[in-house]
Amino acid sequence: MKRRFLYGVATVGIALVLGFATARLSSWASSPVPVSSPAAPAVDPQLPATITLSESKLANLQLQIEEAKSGPLVQAVSATGSVGYDQLHVARIRPVARGRIEALDVNAGDRVVAGQRLAVLDNFDLSAAHSRVLSAEAALSQAQAQLRAASAAYDRATNLIRTDLVTQAEVEARRATVATMEADLRSKQAELQQYREEEARLLPMRPAGASPSSDQPTPGSLGAIVAPFAGVVDSVSVAKGEIIDPATSILTVSDLSTVWVQADVAERDLGAVKVGDAVEVRVRAFPGRVFTGRVTYIPDQIETTTGMAKVRCEIPNLDGVLRVNMFATVTILSSQGGDAVFVPSESLQEVNGQSVVFIPTGDRQFAWRAVHTGLVANGKTQITSGLAAGTPVVGEGSYWLKAALMQSTIPDQG
Repeated sequence: MKRRFLYGVATVGIALVLGFATARLSSWASSPVPVSSPAAPAVDPQLPATITLSESKLANLQLQIEEAKSGPLVQAVSATGSVGYDQLHVARIRPVARGRIEALDVNAGDRVVAGQRLAVLDNFDLSAAHSRVLSAEAALSQAQAQLRAASAAYDRATNLIRTDLVTQAEVEARRATVATMEADLRSKQAELQQYREEEARLLPMRPAGASPSSDQPTPGSLGAIVAPFAGVVDSVSVAKGEIIDPATSILTVSDLSTVWVQADVAERDLGAVKVGDAVEVRVRAFPGRVFTGRVTYIPDQIETTTGMAKVRCEIPNLDGVLRVNMFATVTILSSQGGDAVFVPSESLQEVNGQSVVFIPTGDRQFAWRAVHTGLVANGKTQITSGLAAGTPVVGEGSYWLKAALMQSTIPDQG
């Protein structure tokens, strides 16, 4: 009897469960399943479609009306980095020959112009170079005299052959002598030119405004070390009286009108960066100022210790405020091709987990519209769907409209 009772209870329980499940399946089958569409996010039916502000409240909020604009699609890649020298404009100056520093005209930090004298070197090789020039000049004068004599002898033989006083063989011999003398003359000229160029590299620079016939002749062994371009003397590593040779770096001059910023770009962002992309650089020393430039080099390898690639960015620095080794934050604006719709990032607010913008509809009314967003760059956010270019939107002050929208859902307790 007890067994029958338990069997009946179990049967009733199974029937109830099956009936409940059948009812739920029937309900799900009869109700449409919402399908998410990228064109427009779902709208909360509990929120009013528009907000109406009083004239006084509208005046106090001082809302800024912006416009959704179409523009090139750009991805912003953020990185950190440091300011460094433009290595194409850094000169580590060495002497051209062994000698003694007789004068030092600059100190570290001095600004110099191209051709300015930096130091005077008592060049141990300059006297020898001058002697070689004098010897080559004497050899050239002798070769010219020999050529003149050979040419005159050839001319006489040419005249005498008509009277049969010399043979044709004698004329040909004298012609060959002239050709030999001409070749020797050209060799002596080339040798003299070489020695003069060697001497010129060792000669001192004539002071500005001095004429070749200056009353103050320069000692023959003194040579000037000059700045190769305009810039700043970064370091001086010699002293007056010190003996140096061509292996010694004595001064460093750098042109800081352009600097290189090495940006540490993460591996995951490297695919979006291209040579030629625009760059924005910010440093702590000048808050609010943006230095612009471009990407000039992307390395072929990633640093194993950091997983970063040091991307070189070239930044103009005409006023010289960017200093070497400054810490920098870098934003690389990489074009992704094609156009997109953008709104100011401050126009976007989050309502119930979705991004919305507020659109003025007239007579102190504002409608809110759900949108899908994409890339963010330079204070602008891409709108992938939900808003057309040219639509007016509320920029600064949109937060207060969100607050008013959410407040409208609170029941009035009065």
